[in-house]
Amino acid sequence: MVNDNISNDGAPTTELDPPLTYVDLQRDSLGYAIKRAQVRSYEVLFRVLGPDSLTPGRMTALSIVATQQGINQTVLAEMLGITRAGVVKVIDSLESLGYVERQAIPEDRRSYALAVTPAGYAELSRLNTLTRGYEKMIASKLTADERRLLMTLLDKVATD
Repeated sequence: MVNDNISNDGAPTTELDPPLTYVDLQRDSLGYAIKRAQVRSYEVLFRVLGPDSLTPGRMTALSIVATQQGINQTVLAEMLGITRAGVVKVIDSLESLGYVERQAIPEDRRSYALAVTPAGYAELSRLNTLTRGYEKMIASKLTADERRLLMTLLDKVATD
């Protein structure tokens, strides 16, 4: 509700009743805290992996294909939370690097099974070694229990 009042010097003022309170986005916003953590973690990741490495999204896609040989692009898109057109670009990129290949599915001529190539496995091995060091760096101020708790809490925030 707005109240029109007269100030001590006789000039009219407009005050809000009750006064507005603001969230201090730097200290009291979960979203802002998560974003800050994401920015820092990506800065460290790109420093560890180097400028020519795969993006985190492509790394995740390669990892999923490696752990679920024969997955098709539609399922991969759902797992990554991207469109089918988006996953085509990701797979095209990984295929051009020689990390993934599309294999025809005889009973479904419109779909392809995805498989990691030997070069893809070698890249995953290299990335796994580097990301172990990266994980240690970003969790260096946490105990093992705190890291597990943070992972659990972030999972709760990230899922419906």
